[in-house]
This record gives sequence, structure tokens and C-alpha cells, in this order.
Amino acid sequence: MRYLRNHLQQGFRQRPWQHLTLGIALLLSSTAYGHNKSITWLTLDFEPYYIFNGASVGQGRDEQVIRLLQQQLPEYDFKFMAIPSSHLLTELRHKQSTYCLLSLYKTEQRRSELHFSDQYSTIGLSPALIMHKEVAQQLGLTPGAPQSLTHLLSEHHLRLGLPMGRSYGNELDTVIAQVPKSQLTTRPGRDVLASLTYMLAKKRLDILLSYPSEYQYLSEKMGLNEQLSIFPISEAPALSYGYIACSNNELGKQQLKVLAPALQQVVASDTYKDVMLQWLPTALRPRLQQAL
Repeated sequence: MRYLRNHLQQGFRQRPWQHLTLGIALLLSSTAYGHNKSITWLTLDFEPYYIFNGASVGQGRDEQVIRLLQQQLPEYDFKFMAIPSSHLLTELRHKQSTYCLLSLYKTEQRRSELHFSDQYSTIGLSPALIMHKEVAQQLGLTPGAPQSLTHLLSEHHLRLGLPMGRSYGNELDTVIAQVPKSQLTTRPGRDVLASLTYMLAKKRLDILLSYPSEYQYLSEKMGLNEQLSIFPISEAPALSYGYIACSNNELGKQQLKVLAPALQQVVASDTYKDVMLQWLPTALRPRLQQAL
């Protein structure tokens, strides 16, 4: 009897500590669970993918796709962090934090540094050459006809404008890597493509690489339709694909697993197709519609 009484008393004395230990464990588990139930997306001031101001605010291509993903994952809390494009990859590479980006081109180096979705998240026409019409006429270029970026840069020593740190695909990246630095103008920060487009209009640049949807949006917004021309690039493939990229840590890997089936549903929807076509020049839409 004495043994039983001592045993019960000892158990009673230990029980508050057991409750405390259990409470801490539950709290940590709840915190971890809650953290796993949120996804932080990096966004950037890069129209028409994200539109932060003006009449079309919120109607950027990529932000619309993120909303479609949110509809598929209502139990997840989607958060957003706006960041300059020049800092984008630096933030994604930080393993201490976990971020995702909706549309990023895959390169071999990026594959080793980040987790990527298997399914593409965006699809569009490949980059094109944007030139001032007067410069194009001086070079004798046929409007709308494919042009070789290699030939234009090497034979005519034209000045090329690029957003800092941007990849245009293996083929074009290879061409750009061979261009002398004296012919390159890069810009970091916010509204970088608008800044380069303005320089092109003022003939401070000769060529700008831009996706057709970017060209369409900015030329209309800046009132430059009559001054600029767009040309397909002969070295570029017909289509360009972007993928979801997440930080290279365990949480980033798990978040991609959650996003994968949702992305499959989104890409198969008619709404997604409309979003991919929304900012594309009307004359070029049939080329993308065939692939959607």
C-alpha cells in the first residue's frame, strides 16, 4: 500500500511537467503546421506580368495565374513580397527563407540552385527584337520578318538593352554572352523594361529584347506604337516556357509538391488560356493558341 501511495504521489508530481512538455510539443507542431500552410510568392514591378498601378491593376498575367492557384488551394494562405528584379534570384537562393516565383526560365545553373515544377506555369511566344522604325528602315529590314540577333549585333555593332540578370533561353543567352560589353546596356531596379523602352524610343539604344506581350503592353501605355517595330528572332524557338521555382530547402520542395496538382488543373482550364493570350498582340495570338 505504501508503495502504491508513493507511486501515485510521484506520478502526480511529474504530471504538470508532462502536461507542459506536451503543450510545448503541440504548440511547436501547430506553428510548423501553420507555417507549412502558407506560401510566400515573390512579385516584381514588371508589366504586364504584375501590374501594381493604373487602370489594369491586378490584371497582370502572373498574378492572375497565382489567383487561379489560390482557388485550387483555399486551405493555403498565399502571401506576397514585392522585390526589385535585380534581387529576385538572390532572394530565391536563400535557403534560410522559403519563397516561390510563378514564372522562371530553367537554366542548368538555376536547376542546381532551386526547386522547379515539372509542369510549366506560363507559356508564351519567344522573345522578339524591338527597334525604332527609323533604325530598322536604315538597315533595310522587312517589317515583321525574322532577324538574326547574331548578325545584327556583329555586322552593325548595334547597342543592345537588357534587364539585369534576365535569361532569354539557352539559344539567346549563348548569343548574348558573346556580345562585347561595349554594346550592352543593362538596367536594374523597378520599371526596368519601361526605362529601356524609353531609351530605345530616344535612340539611346538600337535593339531591345522583349517578349511580344511586354512590347504590346508598354508600347500602348507609353504611346510608342508608331515609333517602334517588332521582329521575330531567328535563333529563338517558337515558344517560351516559365516554371514555378521555389527555394532550395525542404519546405520549398514540399510546397512544390502541394502546388503541382493545382497547377495541372489550372493549366488545363479555359481561364488560363485566356490569361496567356490577354496581353499578346492580336495578330500574334493564333501562333500561341495552337499550343494552348
